[in-house]
Amino acid sequence: FLFSFFILSFYTIAVAQTRISSKKITHPPKVVFTDTCPKPKTIAVPKTTGGSYTIRRANRERKIKLKPPSTIVSSLPISNFTNFDTEQGLALSAISCSFMDKNGNLWFGTNGGGVSYYDGKSFTTFTTKHGLANNIVLSITEDKKGNLWFGTNEGISRYDSKSFTIFTTQHGLAYNIVRSITEDKNGNLWVGTNGGGISRYNGKSFTTFTTKHGLPHNMIWGITEDKNGNLWFGTNGGGVSYYDGKSFTTFSTEHGLAHNIVWNITEDKSGNLWFGTNEGISRYDSKS
Repeated sequence: FLFSFFILSFYTIAVAQTRISSKKITHPPKVVFTDTCPKPKTIAVPKTTGGSYTIRRANRERKIKLKPPSTIVSSLPISNFTNFDTEQGLALSAISCSFMDKNGNLWFGTNGGGVSYYDGKSFTTFTTKHGLANNIVLSITEDKKGNLWFGTNEGISRYDSKSFTIFTTQHGLAYNIVRSITEDKNGNLWVGTNGGGISRYNGKSFTTFTTKHGLPHNMIWGITEDKNGNLWFGTNGGGVSYYDGKSFTTFSTEHGLAHNIVWNITEDKSGNLWFGTNEGISRYDSKS
């Protein structure tokens, strides 16, 4: 959907209208070194059927028999699909997010099994036993230093390949359920929460933005930074807002957006913004 916007129809709220609170970290975040924890489980993707391993969830055990990934040949003129799940070493079959790091490893956040990464040959899984904040992982990003950040149901975890550091509301995070994370060009981490608005982390303190500061909704599903440095936030019913460093500007169905629940956002090579909503996709061309 290509939407046409009239400059007078959308609204802009200057952040200066309400004071923004910044919280310095007074309680040291919890740091867990992985070499002091049980070794993370690494399972090579099998080439033949045979072997097994055990998954433990909520004091229950489940034995998983290993077998090669299945390749389904499509009758349509498209590429074939190869499927991976727990039988190939994935922590859990319910995948909530995915991310590729700078080394080409694929990371998969699961809905209760922790996070697994795939190096092309095997899956390695990290859970709360290794320092992860929670085993429900909803978002993943990598910062300029190569640290991996995981948004979970109990705060965010930073992984530096040696240890996990956990940040929660005790350290200034707006809310512990984290739906989205991204790093901007200045190295700030932007965290979208499930009811507390947005937290910006500059490496020393958290600054929180909510509806009081111009956001249309405090439940944030998706975040992206465009080529001009604007931060875009998809919300749970308030449409989509962008922040230019001074104010929030919001677009909704009144301005052409397909739906006010916006799950994810991406920018194409031409600078168009694409919004995945509850009722289709909207493309925004700022020039039209």
